[in-house]
Amino acid sequence: MSKSNKKSQEKSIISPKKGRSALSSSKINPYSFWWIFLIVFIVFLPSLSNGFVNWDDPNYILDNIYIKDLSWTGVKAMFTNYYAGNYHPLTALSNALEYKLFGLNPKPFHIVNLVIHLADTFLVFRLIKLLSSDIRIAVAVSLLFGIHPMHVESVAWISERKDVLYTFFYLTAIIKYIRFRESENAKQYIFMLAAFICALLSKSAAVSLPLTLLLVDYYFLNKINLRMLINKIPLFCLSLIFGIIAMNSQKYEGAINDLTPIFSLADRMFLVLYSIQFYLLKSIMPFGLTAFHAYPEKISNLLPWYYYSSPVIIGLIFFAVYKFKKFRRELIFGLVFFFINIVLMLQLLPVGQAIAAERYSYISFIGLFFIAANLFFYAEDNLKNSRSFIRFVGAVCILILGLVTFNRNKVWKDSISLWTDVINKNPSMPFAYYNLGNAHKNIKDFQGAVDAYSGAIKINSGHIQAIYNRAHAYSDMQNHQAAIDDYSKIIQLSPKFGEAYFDRAVSKSNLKDYNSAIEDFNASLPNISGSRKVEAYYNIGNMKAYNGLFEDAVHDYSLAIQLDSRYAVAYTNRGNCKLNLKRIPEACEDWKMSVQLGSSISLDMINKYCN
Repeated sequence: MSKSNKKSQEKSIISPKKGRSALSSSKINPYSFWWIFLIVFIVFLPSLSNGFVNWDDPNYILDNIYIKDLSWTGVKAMFTNYYAGNYHPLTALSNALEYKLFGLNPKPFHIVNLVIHLADTFLVFRLIKLLSSDIRIAVAVSLLFGIHPMHVESVAWISERKDVLYTFFYLTAIIKYIRFRESENAKQYIFMLAAFICALLSKSAAVSLPLTLLLVDYYFLNKINLRMLINKIPLFCLSLIFGIIAMNSQKYEGAINDLTPIFSLADRMFLVLYSIQFYLLKSIMPFGLTAFHAYPEKISNLLPWYYYSSPVIIGLIFFAVYKFKKFRRELIFGLVFFFINIVLMLQLLPVGQAIAAERYSYISFIGLFFIAANLFFYAEDNLKNSRSFIRFVGAVCILILGLVTFNRNKVWKDSISLWTDVINKNPSMPFAYYNLGNAHKNIKDFQGAVDAYSGAIKINSGHIQAIYNRAHAYSDMQNHQAAIDDYSKIIQLSPKFGEAYFDRAVSKSNLKDYNSAIEDFNASLPNISGSRKVEAYYNIGNMKAYNGLFEDAVHDYSLAIQLDSRYAVAYTNRGNCKLNLKRIPEACEDWKMSVQLGSSISLDMINKYCN
């Protein structure tokens, strides 16, 4: 066969896959996507009423200095810095535009997330149309993608903009690559390359694209040749560069965990296999969903039994693929697509504190949905006596998925709703109680905060931050003795925790235990800095002044002023002490300096003693 004939044959195989009749291809109108659009919009409608949550949203949005500067300098900073252990400047730029237009109003952020998700759903529809001659497959896969409950996290959580955004460019790149294969048009290749770069700049997980494109080559031709590898070289180079950037960003933030002290090498193998099993099963039965899937606790140095069953379940799935010859190519494509796009999330290199996360399924589930759609319509076409029942089951499944997703969006309404749900699913997670406590504290529900922090401390009695925050909540409730007890627990656990000494001193001063408060302020000094150290000297001065030790108080106020020469109230109080020491000219100097610094509280003293 001549080279031209080979090339012609290769192009002909790009056409829609065989095995689907023209009749089955025409059963669904191509414009049916608009119904999908409407369904997806409805099931995600509750997300538009959601606010920010106290998990990553403060880092990425509320307190992110980069998105608040849309000048050239600010944009340059987005593209030249890591932030919160990640490098996704295009995602940050999208957030910066929203902040510029709408400030910190959460609704526009949620609207944009949903709009991009709808666009992603359309791209899934287009992609599957290119892979299958049966438009029903494209409709089913895009509908499953659009409404699956495992995808709520990526859409309803503002911080996961990176998921929906990189998916948009990732799918665009695949579609453009298929067009390039069909036409050999260099413009399509350049467009594909540009989309890939945008995907990488949105989320580093896009590094898997070259392998996905090789899978597409294999799907169409049942082989991979040298020419296919050569045209992926620029993509592999980009993946390597951005992979290194991603690794460095995680190391910079200290997000990579060392699990060796807890899990052996064999344990980690079962953890990875369990993760694969988790995603496979959740694609079929998306129930018991939660924002945080923690690592298991070992009992008698053993993992829970279901971790050891994961190799068997995964083995049975691959055995089924081997036995099911009718759609072997579709099955292989779907499973390999899933694996390529989930493998980086399997904690082979442990990042974060979770063994699995629902958001990681966003792209990878396209492969599993492709398998499910092929099997469903194969059954519908070939089991004619059961066709009505099969359609009924399919409709019920779609209805259930839609309802679960609709209600799951409400879980992300606010921080209290989110962490309450996590605790209901896993009541032994101190991390969730701690975040719930912070959420209550932020809305000044101090009793709710105390209850939540107490839940964390009950599980982990050494949870210093929970004890510290509970002490603050007690202080806000004016329960200073309870706060002192908590600060004392912290000091027992961590004797160099300077902030605990400082805050215990404040609580003691509120109980007028001035001598003990002075001891705590002094004890805090070696382990605090900045404004806290200034405040410590100032408060020590106050305590000594209350006790009539005016000369000593002058000394401490002077130390505060040495650290912060613009501390107006320190000048005022030092002046008052000097008045008691009959050093009126010096007192007048201090009061006048206080006024110069913008304080008016010394004016009466100046009028009375300095004229």
